[in-house]
Amino acid sequence: MTHPTTILTLPNELLLAIVAAGQEIVEGQQLKPEWTCSQVCRRFRDVIVGAPGLWTLIDLDLHSDSLADIANLYFTRSQACLLSATLRESKDIEKDTFVAEQLSVIVPHIHRIRQLRLFLSANPQTALAPLRPINACNLERLEIRNTVDVYDATLELFSAGAEMLGFIGIEGITPYFPVPWAAALTHLDLLRREEWKSRSWGPTISTHCPSLAHLSLCMVEISIGQLHLPCLKTLHISLLDSVADQSHLLAIFDLFDAPALVEFTIINTHGDQILVLFNSTTLPHSSFPALTSLTFVNASLCHCEEIPDDALPITSAPPLFPLLSSLSLIHQCLMPHLVEGVLSQGRGGRVRYSLECIPSKTTGAA
Repeated sequence: MTHPTTILTLPNELLLAIVAAGQEIVEGQQLKPEWTCSQVCRRFRDVIVGAPGLWTLIDLDLHSDSLADIANLYFTRSQACLLSATLRESKDIEKDTFVAEQLSVIVPHIHRIRQLRLFLSANPQTALAPLRPINACNLERLEIRNTVDVYDATLELFSAGAEMLGFIGIEGITPYFPVPWAAALTHLDLLRREEWKSRSWGPTISTHCPSLAHLSLCMVEISIGQLHLPCLKTLHISLLDSVADQSHLLAIFDLFDAPALVEFTIINTHGDQILVLFNSTTLPHSSFPALTSLTFVNASLCHCEEIPDDALPITSAPPLFPLLSSLSLIHQCLMPHLVEGVLSQGRGGRVRYSLECIPSKTTGAA
């Protein structure tokens, strides 16, 4: 078993060479290991303290009493460099106002932060209040993960501007629109939990986020309204697993008018819903002329397998997606029926795309 190498285990000759680099030391001079070790440590410290690029990643505990001192140390030693900051709660904090007070430490330096990640268990409307009126002029990426149960919480952030902000990933709250920086957003993840309902913010996203190239939505309902997203390239959505309507998936597709969409992933789909989609020829409000990759994932238990085969329609190759080149069915119910139909009903008898199947334990191999 080898022991870990530390500075104390290095040969004295090597330590002496490090100390001598750039300094005048008499050749052949005999120096004690203790002296060379201390000199190396001092030089390493000087290098670390004097290198701003080594102080650009901050990870702070919101519960720490020394948070302000540590934060100021990083902001000072990083000099003019932009920083990436992560602030998290190591344990639940009873007072939301305490979290707000701790977060306020970064407010005077918000113009220095390029990426900001927050992991909270406090009421976001109180805890994040310090971020509401400020201008985050260099912020490019914002992630907020909130675990507290605040029904339908909506929060206004950076009302004074965040013109560089292109990526937002938020769990537990919905950003308030309109805000001046929304038009520049290219990546938006809105992650919610199972017990929450979706708001009718579909038209809001369409109006205020026209540049979106990636969108992830959790718990999508028909009530969110039509989304017109001309620049969207990738779309990941999660459906309500309690919806058993066979036409529900078709209606969800019709919500998204995304002519440039290339990749579409849908969670909580059912085999009978896919059959209805694949046997449809038109959508009243949407089309997907550029779609090349389509993924269906069944993440919940269902009773689709109890449907007799003679009650299932013959599956056709999806006519709604003319450029489709990759189809993935993951843990999908009715897998054998879907695969058989798609493989046999391709136009001209040829399969025009790759087919990936990952069966569930109850479905068996397709």
